Amino acid sequence: MEFEEIIKHLGDFGTYQKRLYYMLCISSVFTAIQVLLTVFTFGIPEHRCAVPGLVNDTFQKNELNDSLGEFVYEDKVYKQCSIYSLSSQNVTTCKRWVYDKSIFESSIITQIDIVCNEKIAKSHAQMLVMLGQVVGCAIVGPLSDRFGRKTMLCSFLIIFIISSIAVTWTPTIRVVFAFYFFIGTSISGTFTPAFVLGMELVGPKSRVWAGMITELFWSLGTIILAGAAYWIRNWQTLQLTMSVPGIILLSYFCLITESPRWLISKGRYKEAEKIIQKAAKVNKVVIPSRLLRRSQSRFIEPKNESVFKVFTSRILVIRTVIVYINWAACSLTFYGLTLNAGNLSGSIHLNFFLLNIIEVPAYVICIVLLDRIGRRILHCSSLFLSGACITLSIFTVLYADKSLAWITTLLAVIGKMGITAAFAIMWIYTTELFPTPFRNSAVGTSSLMARIAAAISPYIANIGLIVPGNAGKITPMIIFGITSIIAGLLALLLPETKGRLLPETIEDAEQFTK
Repeated sequence: MEFEEIIKHLGDFGTYQKRLYYMLCISSVFTAIQVLLTVFTFGIPEHRCAVPGLVNDTFQKNELNDSLGEFVYEDKVYKQCSIYSLSSQNVTTCKRWVYDKSIFESSIITQIDIVCNEKIAKSHAQMLVMLGQVVGCAIVGPLSDRFGRKTMLCSFLIIFIISSIAVTWTPTIRVVFAFYFFIGTSISGTFTPAFVLGMELVGPKSRVWAGMITELFWSLGTIILAGAAYWIRNWQTLQLTMSVPGIILLSYFCLITESPRWLISKGRYKEAEKIIQKAAKVNKVVIPSRLLRRSQSRFIEPKNESVFKVFTSRILVIRTVIVYINWAACSLTFYGLTLNAGNLSGSIHLNFFLLNIIEVPAYVICIVLLDRIGRRILHCSSLFLSGACITLSIFTVLYADKSLAWITTLLAVIGKMGITAAFAIMWIYTTELFPTPFRNSAVGTSSLMARIAAAISPYIANIGLIVPGNAGKITPMIIFGITSIIAGLLALLLPETKGRLLPETIEDAEQFTK
């Protein structure tokens, strides 16, 4: 474990690592904003059919049915999706709509009139962002293991900048869908190698702190988005404004260095030594030259290990399956709860803010307890807490009156705290469970499982659009709650990695269990 010996002399989290790591953390801000931006760009305001021939028709309510936003003009009732004639009792469908602009000045929904029979388009858009992340996760792991972390970071950021600006000019929903797919691909292509690059520079004593710092930057991104969406109600302006972090990231990442751990694994010792000596100078320490000489003398030929080689080990096969299930469960519940902000009672901006600000105490709990009670117990406990709260909310929906609707929101927020902690732990846990040649691929493929689950989450969260009544409201809660509890039970079978060195080989990783 040559690089671990170098880290001992370099320092677990010295000045050089901190400078580079905090720079990489900006990618978490960028990722959070882009993943959840569709909550607002695809916001569905109250609406009704526009009155044909009525000049300057605007949305307004009428005493006839205030909850549906119906409007009576002459002898016709203008509803959300149809026009009803009081005299002839005929019903016709709308051709044009007017929208309430008190919450959203404009959104993709209002610009292209994606309502009524087309309202499922919001779920399609959110799914395509997640599906893009699936593709990104599938390709970024092997590519960054082969070509390097920095190269992939810059390449996917260029894709993001082009897509996020171009989407604001698109006239049709299909083109919008295509660009959001590419945005999703670039999100995974940026965050995964940035996270791995940052973690590979950190020693075991500071790994938890470093990992949680990344997650705190994610929360910062969601809070920035909540504030920006509150003040910027035009979706195109919001989309362009939220693209700025990507441009900043690209300029930053042109200045960072490649991962020396990855360079050593590829036999590129001269490049790695140059970076290590630079880090040592910044950290004001001296790296014994014998460490690098010994590593070079042991090197024979760089190997491009296939991630499928992990499946030659029975121990790692079982471990991989459990890790994949846990990533999927965390992602399904995490994104399902967040994307459901608009379906909770009260303001969408306030609900979104509460569901995301609660992540901060979740990360603080992880920082305080991960190195005290370990990864496994804290991860499982967080999943059980989330599953219990979400399941309990079923009873408030079924049996509590509207005055107690806040209890449902409170349980959703506490459930989000639990799943946030579990999800954050999995990022750290996974990097510690797999050896260096497959670590980035392991994180990438695990994230792939998470994105597949995330792609399904909008449809589960919006089951109420298809299933009427309380059944449609509680079905998502049942799915999210049970999934979290099952994942927690399976995670009890994983080994504890607290205080252990990162494994360099399959044999090292197997020793965790033995």
